[in-house]
This record gives sequence, C-alpha cells and structure tokens, in this order.
Amino acid sequence: MDLARLDSLLLELTDSERAYHAGARYDWNDAFGSGHQQNIGEKHIHKIGDPTRALHQEGMPEGLSIVRNSRFNPVPEHVHDYVEISYVYRGHAPQVVNGAQLTLAQNEVLLLDAACPHAVGELGEHDIMLSIVISRPMLHRSLEQSLSPSSTVSQFLINALNDETDHRGHVHFRAGNSRRVRRYMQEILCELLEPTAASPQTVSRLFELLLVELMQSYETSLLQADMPTLPSAQVAAAVGYIERHACDCTLNDLARHLHLSPNYASALLKRQTGRTFMQLVQESRLTRAATLLDAGSTAEAAAREAGYANMSFFYKKFAERYGCTPAAYRRRLPR
Repeated sequence: MDLARLDSLLLELTDSERAYHAGARYDWNDAFGSGHQQNIGEKHIHKIGDPTRALHQEGMPEGLSIVRNSRFNPVPEHVHDYVEISYVYRGHAPQVVNGAQLTLAQNEVLLLDAACPHAVGELGEHDIMLSIVISRPMLHRSLEQSLSPSSTVSQFLINALNDETDHRGHVHFRAGNSRRVRRYMQEILCELLEPTAASPQTVSRLFELLLVELMQSYETSLLQADMPTLPSAQVAAAVGYIERHACDCTLNDLARHLHLSPNYASALLKRQTGRTFMQLVQESRLTRAATLLDAGSTAEAAAREAGYANMSFFYKKFAERYGCTPAAYRRRLPR
C-alpha cells in the first residue's frame, strides 16, 4: 500500500462519523454498561473497552490492536483494563489526562497506563488519532526484545506490569520531528489495512522499533529542556555512588541505580557537573589511590585497590592530577 492510499483511507468518513457531524450524539451509557467503574482517588471513573475483544485483530500480533478514533464524537473521562498508546497521525487531538488539559500535535504520542483517567475532545474532519491497545504479555515481549531496562519507557512498562502499583501514570512523547516514529506507524497501519500471513511478526518488530525510538526522542527532549531534569539531591546521589564504587563502577551500573538509560545518565552528569562519567570515575579512583599512598601503600597496591589494572595508565593519570609520580607523592610525607 502506498502512503497516498493510506492517507485517503484514514481520512475517509465512516457512516457514524457522518451522523456525528450532522449532530447525532453517541450514548456513552451503552459503552459504560452497568457496574463498570473504578475508584480513582475519590472519584468513580467509568471503564471502557473489553480486553478479550480489543486484543484480537487480523494482521496484528496477539495482544496488540489499533483503532482510529471517531471524529466529531468527544469521549468522556474513562479508564481501561489495558495500556493504551494514542498517536496523532494528522492534525491535533485535545485531551484531559489526570485532570490536566493537553493537546497532542501531529506525530506526538501519549502512553497511558490502565487506570490513568483521560478524556478525548472532539476531533475535526482532518484530525486523525489512533489508539493502540496493548496486553500484558505483549508488554513483556517488548521489554525483553527491544528496550534498555533502565529507560523511561521500560520503567513505565514495568510499572504497568506490576500489580502493586496504582497504574495512573502517563508519558507524553513530543516526537513531532521524528521521521522514524511516523515511518514505523505508517508501516504498522499498512500491515493492518492490507494484512498478510507475515503481518503479525512484521508488526511485532515494528512495534519494538517504535518503542525504542520513543525512548530516544523522549530522553533527547528532556536533555534539551531549559530546566534541570535531575534534582540536586539526585545528582549528589549519583556522584556519591561513583565515589563508593569507583574501582568497578560501570555506566550501566550507575544508570540502573538512577533508573535511567546509560546515555541519558551520562548526558545528565555532563550537563549538571561539567564532567563526563569517566572523568568522575577517574577522579574518584585517583583520590582513593592517593589516600592509600598516604596510608603507606605501594604504588602497585594503591593502583590495584583503586581499580587500575594497567600501571602505565595509572602513572599517567596520577601525574596529570597530582603533578608527580606515586613514588614522589609518597616521599613528600614525613617518615
């Protein structure tokens, strides 16, 4: 399917949309049914959607389905039994999420946990929003196949799989400039509208790539923001962790400790301390080595304890910081 045909199909009005445009209103009591409510804080929020039906769709992998939201038909506040991704293919989509108003622009994404209250405002004729419904097993597979366990997206999905959390979270991805997000969504939609025997596997891979791209675009947007993204206490915790574990600390270790991706943790440290992760590690190791030399250790023993396996590299870094060799540093001490 070419993209012009895809655009045409998505813009085509359904019979129900023509009726809504003419003034008809959908009776949401039919969708809510009886007894389908969930207590969120002090409010009773209606629950929409039957996961047993919503998660089975031709051309899609088991546990993932896609629907185009009806235009001219606002959706009142509600929750689901599943995780939902809202994607704006064209135009804008006004929403209220956890009581706060936001508008999704073209190519932006909203990731909603099951118990996150949200409402969708009226979409115009040229506003195309798609909702992707995701089951727990599908989330498990996506985490295992595609995402860093410390990324923002992974942490959200881990929370969604945890029975002990309140499931009210959401993440707004301002991915308007990401060509990959749009391309992956277009390919997924082409598989949906013209399914083949290979479509479920193809969509699974495309969905994993979509999540990876969302993770990268989200972290890039945070790093480009004017406001600091780590509180000073958390920066201090990061530096303290490096100091305590300098002899064998890796960037992956630190990222897991901070619940961030490695690239994001590294960029944050550089922006907020002025030094790279490895510079901070080297400083901590050299401080440790100097302390051991002060206590009477040999250069070889101090290097080993501080985490240096290469003595030539240790001598070079020590001289750069202290302006002398480890032996000369020891000789300055009174005996």
